[in-house]
Amino acid sequence: MIINIEKLNLEIDGQVLLKDMSFHMEKGEIVALVGESGSGKTLTTKFILGILPERSIIHYEKFEKNCKIGAVFQNAFISLNPTIKIGSQLRRLYESHYGNNGNWKEEVTALLEKVGIKETDKFLKKYPHETSGGERQRVVIAGALIGKPEVLIADEVTTALDMRTKREVITLFKNIRKELGISILFISHDLDSIKNFADRACVMYKGNIVEENSCEGIFEHQEHPYVKKLIGFSKTLWTRGE
Repeated sequence: MIINIEKLNLEIDGQVLLKDMSFHMEKGEIVALVGESGSGKTLTTKFILGILPERSIIHYEKFEKNCKIGAVFQNAFISLNPTIKIGSQLRRLYESHYGNNGNWKEEVTALLEKVGIKETDKFLKKYPHETSGGERQRVVIAGALIGKPEVLIADEVTTALDMRTKREVITLFKNIRKELGISILFISHDLDSIKNFADRACVMYKGNIVEENSCEGIFEHQEHPYVKKLIGFSKTLWTRGE
């Protein structure tokens, strides 16, 4: 296992937000952590990344993290400085990992091409507002790959995207796993986004994982009442075409 958490408990400002939560990931695996807002998905990723608030009270029986991690968060526009050209931002990110060693432009260009950005010379000279939402998300993904992570955490990365761009981003993550062998922890409240994508789905409810199965299995059979309700609601949306 590259990530292993056993019986994690988290309290912030007197409120218990994660209770006896256990989770693990294997090398090369795509795991979807799904649930409604407030279920504890993002808090779990912040714990893994070590970026919980200082006032957090944390207890666990075991926590193992045997990997280098990169992360992509929900709003790509906020992740990018609107006053600085994309090339300059990616150069700074590259230099934060490697200093002035190596050819930053060659490395960054290769990553941009890998995530589907065309005419990279022109693109690097653009400001974030001169690009589309899908392009900005691709830039942030490329930035997360600069440090050569073994695990990529994608937290609600398809939330603000239209259906076509959402599918393109999902396909991009599939290709990243295939080409680079990276494990992906995909955080989402949108069950439709994980269908035919993740190897395993973990459903969170009130600070704990209440059900875990293969992606196909979670849609075919549910044990927990909350998961049954969540799947039923998603199927209704698919039937309506929403």
